[in-house]
Amino acid sequence: SQLSGAQGTISGLQSQLGGINSSLATLDQQTAALIKTSTAIQDAAAKALPSMVFIETHSGSGSGVIMDKDGYILTNKHVVEGATEARVITQDRRIYNVVNIWEDSLMDLAVVKIDAKNLTAAEFGDTSDLKIGDTVVALGNPLGYSPADYGSTVTAGIVSNLLNWWNFGIGYLYPDLIQFDVFITNGNSGGPLIDLDGKVIGINSLGEEAGINYAINVATAERVYNNLVNSHQSIHPYLGVDIWDFEQPIPGEPSATQLLGAEIWDVVPGSPAAAAGLRVDDVIINANGQTIGLSIEFIRLLWRLDVGDTLTLTV
Repeated sequence: SQLSGAQGTISGLQSQLGGINSSLATLDQQTAALIKTSTAIQDAAAKALPSMVFIETHSGSGSGVIMDKDGYILTNKHVVEGATEARVITQDRRIYNVVNIWEDSLMDLAVVKIDAKNLTAAEFGDTSDLKIGDTVVALGNPLGYSPADYGSTVTAGIVSNLLNWWNFGIGYLYPDLIQFDVFITNGNSGGPLIDLDGKVIGINSLGEEAGINYAINVATAERVYNNLVNSHQSIHPYLGVDIWDFEQPIPGEPSATQLLGAEIWDVVPGSPAAAAGLRVDDVIINANGQTIGLSIEFIRLLWRLDVGDTLTLTV
């Protein structure tokens, strides 16, 4: 009877030890996750920084990011616009003369080519799940400081807005922007905005005030990059409408309206829009299954498509 009782006690202790081991394993996992979170910014910067470069022209300097090991570098058009000669300095202080520059005709993006092999290339990220408040990291060469001088700069902050857009005329359209509070200044232009996986989610492009800065979303920038690399020219989808925000009356509130939808103000004769039967005063309320609340939401969706894609609208 005593032996039986002892065996029962031992079994109970073994069961308790199993539970303790399980708890310890869970605690180990939680500790590892906390450690990873605490060093997430450092890890992301360490992954992306070798791909960041300094670009220098006769009129100024900026930043860029290597997106292909054979020397294709994505940057802002305003960093290299009008340049006949330029040079690139990598993080390991190698200096390359630029052999080609291809500029987009509508957006502030360009691709610079250097004659190099086996460079460390960054990866394009996915911004489909990017949210306001997400942590982002900006890399760049502010104030002309190159890797040959003081090295490059890393700053971190959060996503502030995903609806902003700017249009400074032909050649400087920014239809798809990520707003962030990360500090950047002159020279950061063309450098990568990265997520905590160290992947490029934007190209740092312009600032308005301290703490209000913008990067071109890779959802658009990646397509521009691929077109410039593969065809050396600017290619964009075209619909052929002029649109603006639509003020819809709110039922039961006669003195109030709500911005909901994109109203067509003009249709270009012979355009895809005209062929599809779109008319002035039509209001686009859904595109490819996405509700359209503002006209910029429709423009952003359009610019993320490739030439030849089908666009399904509810008007």
